[in-house]
Amino acid sequence: MRKSLVALAALAAGAAALAFSGPAAAESALHEDGTGFVAAEDVREALGWDAARLRAAADELEFVAETGTVTTTAWDCAREGTEEVLPQRMDLVVTESRAVTAVARSSWRGKVLGFRLTGYDGRGASSAAPEGPAPGSCPAGPWQLVEGSQRTDEQPGRTVLTVHHDGVAHDLPAPR
Repeated sequence: MRKSLVALAALAAGAAALAFSGPAAAESALHEDGTGFVAAEDVREALGWDAARLRAAADELEFVAETGTVTTTAWDCAREGTEEVLPQRMDLVVTESRAVTAVARSSWRGKVLGFRLTGYDGRGASSAAPEGPAPGSCPAGPWQLVEGSQRTDEQPGRTVLTVHHDGVAHDLPAPR
């Protein structure tokens, strides 16, 4: 009987600790497939909102993942009849935006705890912006491409998650 009372007291203490503990600290995360979680604190920080404003407008928010990649192409041009070499470079900046489906998660009291990201919804856009001369080109005049000098390097950027409200994008804080 005494062992049963001790076991029941231990169970009751454990249940009380679970019942009175706050929510687990949530960290925002976006996975490659567009799933993940965004903590309410991160959304409020990005928008400059309090909890009441977030609760009122949670259904109006859209999430977008943006990734940028820079491909650098470099080559050399030589002036005919001299040893003068002119380095050339062109950067191609490609930006891809993809909409992410999100479902608000709330406590039983209605407080928004965060947003569950359920994947990319198929909407998206991309843009490419070249900066510099066309690859392999040299200035007019006595300049010639140095054969075999062209090289390419691609630097993928990290994906940034943004929250959109009323057509305005706000960067979410980077995961801590």
